[in-house]
Amino acid sequence: MAKQFEHLLSSVTIAAGSVQLKHRVVMAPMTRTRNDPLTYAPRQINALYYSQRTSEGGLLIAEATAVSASAEGYLRAPGMYTEAHIDGWKLVTGAVHAKGGFIFSQLFHAGRVSHSHLLPEDVSPVAPSAVKAEGYAHTKLGKFPFEEPRALETQEIAGIVKDFALAATRAVEEAGFDGIELHAGNGYLLQEFLAKKTNLRTDHYGGSIPNRARFVLEVVDACVAAVGAKRVAIKLQQGATFSDLVEPEDDSLAQLAYLGPQLQKRNLAYVCMSSLNYDPYYKFLGLEKPNFETDVFQYFRKHYQGTLMVNGGLSPQVADRYVEEGTADLACFAIFFIANANLVALLAAGKELNLGGWDTKIWYGPQDPADDEKYYTDWPFVDPNDPIAK
Repeated sequence: MAKQFEHLLSSVTIAAGSVQLKHRVVMAPMTRTRNDPLTYAPRQINALYYSQRTSEGGLLIAEATAVSASAEGYLRAPGMYTEAHIDGWKLVTGAVHAKGGFIFSQLFHAGRVSHSHLLPEDVSPVAPSAVKAEGYAHTKLGKFPFEEPRALETQEIAGIVKDFALAATRAVEEAGFDGIELHAGNGYLLQEFLAKKTNLRTDHYGGSIPNRARFVLEVVDACVAAVGAKRVAIKLQQGATFSDLVEPEDDSLAQLAYLGPQLQKRNLAYVCMSSLNYDPYYKFLGLEKPNFETDVFQYFRKHYQGTLMVNGGLSPQVADRYVEEGTADLACFAIFFIANANLVALLAAGKELNLGGWDTKIWYGPQDPADDEKYYTDWPFVDPNDPIAK
């Protein structure tokens, strides 16, 4: 059975030769909200969680991490802007490296997907334009509808670009990450600039596709200048249904046609192209059909020839086919990694996978931090060498 994953389990070198992977199965970033309740810094339990999911020569991407206090969007989601954060992340990167793995930090700014109760001095969330998101924020004071964000002034944007670059420097040079992935999906600030729905600006950051992409590419370039191109990656997610942001297919494909060559010439570690076009994930989200008729992975590959990672409800079988046909170099899995900490070994041995991670009720941290290990680090391991195990 393992032969069906022979392409997915083959070796590959990325990041200008600095990251030599023994397989192409990547753990996706997953917000699990189990960091320190006061500092939002990772702790020993978080280091254990990542260590459990580390395989020799494998790549993990850490959960979405705020680049500044004003970039936060979730309770107990981590940051990269205090000494406590750096010290906590050192526990994580040290645990991963001790087992021969590699780990990138996913950096983000929540933008409008936040609330004043989550931000310093109760300031308003910011966005390209004052377009309110439907949905709710969970804060220390309870659950509240998202607020109308404040539109960023043109002169403020450079400061956020610097926040990303500083966070990248802290992640790589201080916290020990092998690189960083910029989160330009899930309806967060980077994607908000790309999307017509959330970017109504009339300055040089709005209007045309090159203008809407300007902020994203400025962030990429600042991070490349800070830590080097081989340490920088980006996740794109046009067409995904998150945070009340669904981009129309025609504009999304036009964005990808523009971004592909722009990102390729920057020689990044990789681009992660995420989509919700794949069964069972779009059905799992309650959608009747995929957002796009076009296969976004194959479409983007035509416009980007660098290292490409694909992500979004993929089965290992489908992911292996994308690698075999040359569409993808890497495949990123989230839900399968929740309940199958040694996922790579199980795939290699042809074992059945635990589907417990598909239960959304167990994704995020419990109300009582004393229960953090539940559905986090307490999943039973299946020995892939056990002939009795299915």
